[in-house]
Amino acid sequence: MPIHQSDSAVQRDAESAIIDALAAKLGVVLVCGGTLSLSGGVRIQLDAWSADGKFAVEAYARQGTLKGGQLKKIAQDVLKLALLRHEPDHAEVRPIIVFASEEARSSITGWVKRAADVFGVELHLVDIAPELRAKIVATQDLQKMVNVSLPDAADDLTIEE
Repeated sequence: MPIHQSDSAVQRDAESAIIDALAAKLGVVLVCGGTLSLSGGVRIQLDAWSADGKFAVEAYARQGTLKGGQLKKIAQDVLKLALLRHEPDHAEVRPIIVFASEEARSSITGWVKRAADVFGVELHLVDIAPELRAKIVATQDLQKMVNVSLPDAADDLTIEE
């Protein structure tokens, strides 16, 4: 079965490698994925955290400069990690967003960068294998939005009666 144009499995797989590289850089053990319950009955999803609760991590596989919606995702992660840090049980956590592209990390500017600085959200950079980087870039190229005419788009629609 061919991969769907918007499939992000490569990026999700790359996040694991990015988290592993960050763990090695920091000399800690990070556990991938999971949900934390916060006060007020809310829950947040994290890409990784340390078992001792000292690190909370969001990983970002994007290669190259961020676009508008991608910057919005980073802004949401900054806010989520800032909220976590204001929880009594997590006040000492090191909130980290980790990138595998200097271009992506340096795209964090303006109020989003200022918010990360003010709320103590660290923006880290790690290196990944060139083969994985190439795979991510190839997938990103496939995912580029393409405008098609309505008749072309409607060819794959079926109506059940």
